[in-house]
Amino acid sequence: EDVIKYRIAPEKDVDCFNPVNVSKVMSGEDGGFAPCTPSAVMEILKYYGIEIKSKKAVIIGRSMVVGRPLAMMMLKENATITICHTKTANLAEETRKAEILVAAAGKGKMVKRDMVSEGAVVIDVGINFDENGKMCGDVDFDDVSPVAGMITPVPGGVGSVTSTVLVKHVIEACKMQNGL
Repeated sequence: EDVIKYRIAPEKDVDCFNPVNVSKVMSGEDGGFAPCTPSAVMEILKYYGIEIKSKKAVIIGRSMVVGRPLAMMMLKENATITICHTKTANLAEETRKAEILVAAAGKGKMVKRDMVSEGAVVIDVGINFDENGKMCGDVDFDDVSPVAGMITPVPGGVGSVTSTVLVKHVIEACKMQNGL
């Protein structure tokens, strides 16, 4: 990955691997392409009219693919951000503070009801498989949905929007390269 990310031309880098595009996301600069999955999370929040400004957002996940870029994208929208991970001490204590909770840790059904405050918006980025081979997210949907104000399903939530964002980025890249 370290070798290839430098070989992808920034104007063709539709999922933000090249350090040029990564630095634009991290610095809050416009232009270039942001990673598709964090972009999908932002699209979902905006589509449903969920105010990001001044909200307490907790992201479980610190990867360069989702957690870190999403934190910067939300920070650019004036959210107050906490980044957690599977080794965060008192994780439930941190997540209960969230008005917007994003689970992107890669651990199936790890987010339970006691980790979510009443009425919180819960965005599940995880794609995992449970003990029966059924696809599930990082959030235990059945356990959390009674307390969540809004919650995304897996499958059919962030993943579907991520695919749409990728297509959008490919079309934008094509237009830019062809002066359209």
